[in-house]
Amino acid sequence: MSSELGYQELDQIGQECRSIVFKESLQEKVMKGHLIRLEEVPHQGSCNVLCYMEPNCVSINVGPSKGGNYICELNNASDESPGSSDLQSKQDYIHLSIENPCSSSPCFNNGTCQAGYTDKGFRCKCPFGFTGVRCEKACSFDFEDGIGGWEMTGRAFIYQPTFGDNPAARGRESANLQGDWWIGGAEKRSNESDPPGKQHPDGADNPHGTLTSPCFRIVGKNISFLIGGGCKINEVRVELIVNIQVVRKETGNCLETMFRKSWDVEEFIGQYAQVRLVDERSDGYGHINFDDLKADIICPHYFDEKN
Repeated sequence: MSSELGYQELDQIGQECRSIVFKESLQEKVMKGHLIRLEEVPHQGSCNVLCYMEPNCVSINVGPSKGGNYICELNNASDESPGSSDLQSKQDYIHLSIENPCSSSPCFNNGTCQAGYTDKGFRCKCPFGFTGVRCEKACSFDFEDGIGGWEMTGRAFIYQPTFGDNPAARGRESANLQGDWWIGGAEKRSNESDPPGKQHPDGADNPHGTLTSPCFRIVGKNISFLIGGGCKINEVRVELIVNIQVVRKETGNCLETMFRKSWDVEEFIGQYAQVRLVDERSDGYGHINFDDLKADIICPHYFDEKN
């Protein structure tokens, strides 16, 4: 027999309601090795409520204490979890697990599954660097899904992102791209079906413009990326913008080949930032190649399917 806690309150962070269902109790049993909180309570029902209020709680152990009270142990594993063999015998105690959709480990990339939330019955709390309903999306800008959210000015980037190693297709050095899509300011292959090797119809180096990323929050010490193309930093560059100020710059090596470069951003941890590609040059290597920005950053909310 199971019983549902029918509370319709917001959880402790004030965002979502939680609904959990306790299964039939197991007499003389306790869950060992998964304790997240221990309290003394006046009756068993109080322990049920504490579990409901703790997002990571999926089972409880309840046993006698002095003065007619009860020991309440909140656990982050249930009898359905991997390692449910951690159930052990203990006199005068009972164990109650909830119906636990987290037992199937639905969260990727070391995300924390919390049972009782959303219409799926769980939610995933993602570690830094990942997002998505199941933490399946790396918080990076690699252009494999296009340039959605990036803001463009001018004509330099109107055919971006570029598919495949377009410079190599016309006999130049390899772009050294990551994946299939990248930013190649001189290129015109914005569809996989386009013939390889074509360049911007305005001229490979003539158009000017900028391409600015969505806002993100810096939570780690480094930002790295692949960059190639022009090497005149005053005319062709990538910029890091924090609080509307350009705080870092980098440029290419006057080769189509992109190389990985990085910035130390420890001093900006906790602040919001953007990356901007700038092309202000019109002659030789008047374009920028860019790909695979990686960092310990928190992506904007609209990257998360939940929102």
